[in-house]
Amino acid sequence: MKPVISKLTAGLCMVTVLMAAAPDSYAQKKAKKASAEVLDGSEVNIGSTDKATPVEDKLGTPGLVYSPDKTVYLYPKGQGTDQGIVENGVQITLGPAVSNGLEGPEVAATSGGGIGNITDSARIDIFLPDNPNGQMVIACPGGGYSYVSSWNEGDYLAKWFNDNGVACAVVKYRMPGGHPQVPLQDVQNAFRYCRHHAEEWGIRQIGVIGFSAGGHLASMAETMYVDEITKPDFAVLIYPVISMENGITHQGSRFNLIGTDEYWDNRDGYSYDEWYSRQEEHSKLVDKYSTYKSVTPSTPPTFIASSSYDRTVPISNTILFYRKLQNNKVPAELHIYPKGGHGWGYNTPAIGVQNAKDNLGSCRAEYLHALDRWLDQQLENVDGKKPAAKVKRIAYTGKPDKVVHLYPEGQEVDKGIEGITLGPGESNGCRRPEEDGGDKKELKYVGDSARFELYMAKNPNGKMVIITPGGAYWYTAFGHEGELAAEWLNEQGISAAVVKYRLPFGHPTVPLTDVQNVFRYCRYHAAEWGITKIGIMGFSAGGHLAASASTLYVDAVTRPDFSVLVYPVISTEPGVTHQGSIDNLIGKKENWMKRSADGATNAEWNANKAKFEELMEQYSLDKQVTADTPPTFLIFSSNDYGVPPENELRYYTALSECGVYCEMHAFPGGSHGYGFSSSKYRQDSLEQWRADFLEAIARFLREI
Repeated sequence: MKPVISKLTAGLCMVTVLMAAAPDSYAQKKAKKASAEVLDGSEVNIGSTDKATPVEDKLGTPGLVYSPDKTVYLYPKGQGTDQGIVENGVQITLGPAVSNGLEGPEVAATSGGGIGNITDSARIDIFLPDNPNGQMVIACPGGGYSYVSSWNEGDYLAKWFNDNGVACAVVKYRMPGGHPQVPLQDVQNAFRYCRHHAEEWGIRQIGVIGFSAGGHLASMAETMYVDEITKPDFAVLIYPVISMENGITHQGSRFNLIGTDEYWDNRDGYSYDEWYSRQEEHSKLVDKYSTYKSVTPSTPPTFIASSSYDRTVPISNTILFYRKLQNNKVPAELHIYPKGGHGWGYNTPAIGVQNAKDNLGSCRAEYLHALDRWLDQQLENVDGKKPAAKVKRIAYTGKPDKVVHLYPEGQEVDKGIEGITLGPGESNGCRRPEEDGGDKKELKYVGDSARFELYMAKNPNGKMVIITPGGAYWYTAFGHEGELAAEWLNEQGISAAVVKYRLPFGHPTVPLTDVQNVFRYCRYHAAEWGITKIGIMGFSAGGHLAASASTLYVDAVTRPDFSVLVYPVISTEPGVTHQGSIDNLIGKKENWMKRSADGATNAEWNANKAKFEELMEQYSLDKQVTADTPPTFLIFSSNDYGVPPENELRYYTALSECGVYCEMHAFPGGSHGYGFSSSKYRQDSLEQWRADFLEAIARFLREI
């Protein structure tokens, strides 16, 4: 085993703090690094001794000592000479092309392993695992393009990757100093070097990972590559800076990369034409280095993880990049956790970091499992997919503990359950008898028989979930999005009520009235059942209904305590929504817009048009979010082409902007409609993502 080194959390910080040397700890560290070597085969000649000496001996004592197997200087003759690495007469990498214009030795920039003023000494630390799986990541630590966070997002990261069989090359890249191409040159040279040695190291796939400003650098690597050698096979972006646009970006990263606004806006010393040209140049740099604008269908598969409450890098950066990946049909996985803030990296006791405070907390295990699983799936692109285990399926035999009819006298009589619920309000006009769809368990034509089924947990924890299955407001998928969800919730100690609500048939208030009456009934009996919190879980159009309950509630009784939305319809906007769901909810636009030729007067037509527009606004639920919207969990698939992920992105953005406790998760596959289709009952389209799906929901429900 290789010895273990360090790095404490370093977020984006513009303040440089010089640290005192720690000679005793570094003497031990250097002894452990005795086997490390420079691989380029030539003398490292980068000017003065001060310039040539790395600053690791001034960083203090890490929480974990984990040394690289090899350190490689990218520019053996310094960045002032256009020479890269030459081995045995063969040029392996390119020269620096551009200097960052900085001088002097490296500095210890933070108390947590931050290295600043990297110039001639740009290098990669290579960590090779004891049990390699053929995969490698090139790592770009963060630091606001002011320093490199070499512990938390470097050495500690390498330890976790090596423990999982993945080789890791940590790039200690040059700071840009207003020369934005410089860090990317270093990362691309790291790719050239590692591709050259890939066969020797048993590497079959090389990706990139980056954190914060290093996430921006990793996103440059995956969108601004120059050839197949420098193109990553995959990318991992952790709380990344993406945009250089004011109001969205992290200003420190922007200023260090492309220069301050004051520098570009300065008028003195320039003619008007010169100044105007500079404005155009600045605008082009902002566009060029806002990397989401460079995503194409050829962008490699990407995994993104961030936190909702990142006060350093706005979460809109993550949303912008994911949205462009999804729009270009790039395989993408996204996790936005409800905790962690910024800079959580790999500062965790789980890999041996001493006295670490892990801000990601209970989400750490989920994150690591998801990333490990996703990396395995990327390797399958090279090695082939592993055969799925065969599961013997059984029939579902669960029965509800109680069935409660909401309108005992039918929906034509405005009465509910006496003393507990309200009446139906209005009828949906349905006179046909119910159809349950047989084995499909898809209930149609619910009218007078509106009801809910209670599944009470045997070991209750005080929580209850009201379930609204999907079905495009045309049927209710009460099987895999109802009964099976209730069974799983019961296993978690959570009681459930599966609502077989009335279908709207163009009467949009009807389904929500039913759900609000279920809340009234369950709140009434909550003390009797030992229930202290009642939330809602909805799927697809049922997700729209659950989001309606979360935003259009009428009082504290009908307001959910929390909300779980699974691939929900949210928006009514054509091209974004699921059109069938909205047509079934409020009616087709053409029916509202019939003109006088169809018998409507101009005044009637105007009234119908205004009413339609009002309903479209009201049921675009991202527009109904307020600070009082209950805590919300969103989960879906990136390849859901029935209900586009733009629905979830809009709802999450609205929640986040209103300060609502929220999180969001997207898997690369699964498409739509998988619900709780456990493989023991039926084929599961969510397959390899199912465990992550269940664990994320379970953790949210435990902690809410």
